[in-house]
Amino acid sequence: MRKFFGRSVRLLFSFSSVVLVLGLLAAGWFYLQLRASRPLLDGEASLSGLAASASIERDGAGVPTIRGANRLDVARALGWLHAQERFFQMDLLRRRAAGELAELVGAAALPTDKATRMHGFRAVARAAMGRASPAERALAEAYTAGVNAGLGALGTKPFEYLLLRATPQPWRVEDCGLVGFSMTLDMQSDIVGHERAIATLRNTLGAEAL
Repeated sequence: MRKFFGRSVRLLFSFSSVVLVLGLLAAGWFYLQLRASRPLLDGEASLSGLAASASIERDGAGVPTIRGANRLDVARALGWLHAQERFFQMDLLRRRAAGELAELVGAAALPTDKATRMHGFRAVARAAMGRASPAERALAEAYTAGVNAGLGALGTKPFEYLLLRATPQPWRVEDCGLVGFSMTLDMQSDIVGHERAIATLRNTLGAEAL
């Protein structure tokens, strides 16, 4: 009985040790991935396409100020900065407007995607970019190039994609327009309820009360 008990204890200890080591290795790997996905806050980085060097300076509150030789350089640097610090949020915004959230987060987002896709915002944004002036198009393209460069400059993909086991997709020029559509959707998410409330107030208090 003692021999059996001793063997069980040794097996349990060995199993616990293996689990502990694996847990520590997993935690270490995740920490390294998380650290690698952090944005570059100090130092220098290479960004192709600039007419001259650009700078990003932060004040005591961490608010950045971008300086460049021209608007195109500033737009490119802005895209780089946004991707370094907020690419996942940018991805959610464009997917929200395009009805593509389910591709990233799963079937739970299908109702939202179905309600949004009927508007065809991606096609609308693409058409709008096609009608943009050469100067406007150049700014959007510079920003887009900066976004993709900033994403590629991270040590690894943003940690949210690690949790979702997904790969971030490159930014496209029309995605700039999709962000605007997403903000419009957010501001009008309860437009029906708002209109009903206005109608109730008008019927109860009269139009002069509004």
